[in-house]
Amino acid sequence: MASVLISASDGPPLSGESSKKLNKTVTALFPEGKISFKKLNLSESVTDDTDILNADGKWFEISNKTKTLGWMFIDRIWGRQHQFEYVMFADSGLRIINVTILSYPETQGTAVTEKEWLNRFNGLSPEKLPEYGKSVDAVSGATISGTSLSESVSKSLKLLEKMKKSGLLK
Repeated sequence: MASVLISASDGPPLSGESSKKLNKTVTALFPEGKISFKKLNLSESVTDDTDILNADGKWFEISNKTKTLGWMFIDRIWGRQHQFEYVMFADSGLRIINVTILSYPETQGTAVTEKEWLNRFNGLSPEKLPEYGKSVDAVSGATISGTSLSESVSKSLKLLEKMKKSGLLK
């Protein structure tokens, strides 16, 4: 069984519930369980790009013993009144394979947490970025959270491509 533990020193600190949801998602995506997660070193010792430096601690390489399987990105973004946590998984070709909301403390806009809506991100890539209301359907009552998530995922995909072109990804 695959599992991942992200500590405060590895990335954004996650609540107990968020950690459980992350482990459940990892287990579903990688049922073979023989994978590892390694935090990417995005410090000033490897780059001077401020966009990349600002993402330090949020990106992880997903690999098995022989190859890189993809990338995991964890972030906390703003909804209408509160921040919420999400995780994005991309394959080695930089295509999204999963987006999951790890915590969502608001009572309004909960439609963005629904798996059916989140599945709209799957397959999107730096060549086909998510756009709220276009490639990702708008959801009633969740305009702010849906827009925020779509913009964050889009920015993350652009950054992933930038890191690849900069030689920071293996």
